[in-house]
Amino acid sequence: MKAIKRIKRTGLFLAILVFCSFIVSCQNNSKKAGEKLLEDAIENETGSKADVELGNEKTVITTGGNTVEIDEKANSWPGEIPDEVPEFTYGKVKAVTTSNVDGTLSWNVNFENVEDNFIDKYDADLKKKGFETVTMKMGDKGGSISAENEKYSVFLMGSEGSLSIGVSLKQQE
Repeated sequence: MKAIKRIKRTGLFLAILVFCSFIVSCQNNSKKAGEKLLEDAIENETGSKADVELGNEKTVITTGGNTVEIDEKANSWPGEIPDEVPEFTYGKVKAVTTSNVDGTLSWNVNFENVEDNFIDKYDADLKKKGFETVTMKMGDKGGSISAENEKYSVFLMGSEGSLSIGVSLKQQE
């Protein structure tokens, strides 16, 4: 039951992120209208009061005690990600999303200009930090890694110079 609820919330927040990215691109003239439209959509879907702040650099969505912050101007690995998770150094940070859902922190970091063979390089970095990994390669320029240790889950997927990494604290059973 908890897993289904978590999947629904995660799906909702992903939909919000996509919609929010669209709204942010419209910027200032429709900023307040966009905030109100997004707040109404979230409130109708969740039944919880929502607060949306569309900024020039960051967008913050808060509902039901959960928060999602999208920083489209980020240019470095988030300092809040614990040192136990190795920094991805094989590309340039393009944007960072930080979520606090049901008290669980997670980050999604988007990269551009990613080096070839990033799968092998980051897989080695993860293993050095004690992660168990499962990799899937698509040539030298793409693939994915799913990794876990006792405390954290990491998922990476990328190809052709673009990449997204998700880092989350594992929920205790």
